[in-house]
Amino acid sequence: MLDNDELPERPNVQTLNSVLSGLIGGLAGLAVGHPFVKVRLQSRELASRYKGTLNCFISTIKQEKLIGLYKGMVGVGAVNALVFGTYTYFMQHQAQLKGIPYDESSAPLQHVFLAGMGSGIVSSFVTCPMELAKVQLQNQTSTVIKGPLDCLHKMYIAGGLRYCFKGMTPTMLRELSFGPYFVTYEIISRQLHKKGQELSGPCVILAGGTAGIAAWCSTYFADVVKTRIQSEPHRYKGLIDCMKRSYYEEGWRIFFKGLTPTILRAFPSNAATFAAYTWIMNVFQSSHVLTQKRTYEEAIL
Repeated sequence: MLDNDELPERPNVQTLNSVLSGLIGGLAGLAVGHPFVKVRLQSRELASRYKGTLNCFISTIKQEKLIGLYKGMVGVGAVNALVFGTYTYFMQHQAQLKGIPYDESSAPLQHVFLAGMGSGIVSSFVTCPMELAKVQLQNQTSTVIKGPLDCLHKMYIAGGLRYCFKGMTPTMLRELSFGPYFVTYEIISRQLHKKGQELSGPCVILAGGTAGIAAWCSTYFADVVKTRIQSEPHRYKGLIDCMKRSYYEEGWRIFFKGLTPTILRAFPSNAATFAAYTWIMNVFQSSHVLTQKRTYEEAIL
């Protein structure tokens, strides 16, 4: 039986709840930010086809309607569910190893950083083939590739399972950015959090948007290399070869190609992600508290 003062003020975060909330958050972020992905012009194919970001945006809408900006979006939201779910799992696991209660709002920032990087590494194994299909779909102008599954099937025929994971190393390097991502969010949200109150909507938006910018800036070069390898799988031998050839042919600025639209996308996209994630998690937690309260009331009757 629980006494009134034993009812937890902040229920433990369940991994499944985090997965479902991450899925909703990911879909919200994609709806806001996905159109900015193509207009970064990171691949040689897109860069040669358009004069610049604005030209790419306008031309895509004219030729393919608004849906053209959302090519390759299917399934990407699920990766967010995996990231938030594994992040919560790693946070709980670290707290268990240290023998301390798990409270995300006061967990050591070292735990946050390691859990973030760990979730990025895990998600890389799903992200890599999905982004390979996305890049291939965004680069094509005809309908040679019918969809993500058709793309991966063609890659498998061309070079086996290894080809379905083209760009795995830079993908993993890029996904390490989830360490700075979650740490930045926690630092800002803890500074803005008022004791005894839930973090307000504007604070969540500010913390989430800033976290997105910090994450992208920390490993952006890896995203450029990943995109180049995945857009031309036959051209590059790997990470180092792509970096060398890109540098010799286009200079150091190539590793920052598309950074401006990426930053413009990062704030609203990740603000939407964290806003949706936090809202859904609060729903789960409120439901958990209500269930505990009813159980307590039934027990004392």
